[in-house]
Amino acid sequence: MKVLEKSSCILLLGIFVMGCEVLREEPSIVTSTYYPLAIGNFWEYHVDNTQYFGEEDFETTEFFYRDEIVEQYLNADNDLVYRVRRRYSDDRNSWRDEKSYTLTFSNSRIIRHDNNRQDIVLIYPVASDSEWDGNAYNSLPETFFFIERMGDYLVGNTYYPETATVRQSEEDDQITLRDIRYEVYGRDVGLIESYYEVFRYCSRNECLGEQIIQEGRFTHLKLINYGKD
Repeated sequence: MKVLEKSSCILLLGIFVMGCEVLREEPSIVTSTYYPLAIGNFWEYHVDNTQYFGEEDFETTEFFYRDEIVEQYLNADNDLVYRVRRRYSDDRNSWRDEKSYTLTFSNSRIIRHDNNRQDIVLIYPVASDSEWDGNAYNSLPETFFFIERMGDYLVGNTYYPETATVRQSEEDDQITLRDIRYEVYGRDVGLIESYYEVFRYCSRNECLGEQIIQEGRFTHLKLINYGKD
């Protein structure tokens, strides 16, 4: 009888354990589909740039950037960090080093560290109702980025079927400042467009409200080539 009771207990325990294993769910794995991160991945951009130094004092240039992931390493939090080398060219034939910045994929977020500033440029899962504080990792005031649009997108003559447009700022009081910024990411591609238009208007009595640009910068990047070396 005792042997039977013991066998029954073992059988019940086995059924219980099996039931637990059936109910257990594997954690979902989040990958950086809208910003593929791997050594050798590169992106080439056509760039329109205008720098404003003062009233009616500005310089407009047209050139190319080539961003390539050249290194990866673990940081103190055991997150993979990818170093991106940016190169500059006037004609896409001769290139020179411009700078480096890093991209970190941590806690389902893409963190870009550029010019001593960290921005959360994208979060996963990518969804049309996503919103986050892009300045959470820097000392700037809280600023909410949000996914403004998802779907197909045309850059130049290239059609991208799945994209996400991240609105970073949309402010223009038409008196003192204009701050319009957004980035577009393509699925399995990465950053396909970046728009930056930040001006400070003249606010003196004689020019207040006339939208005369005192200082600022306009920079528009459009993807023209990408791949893996």
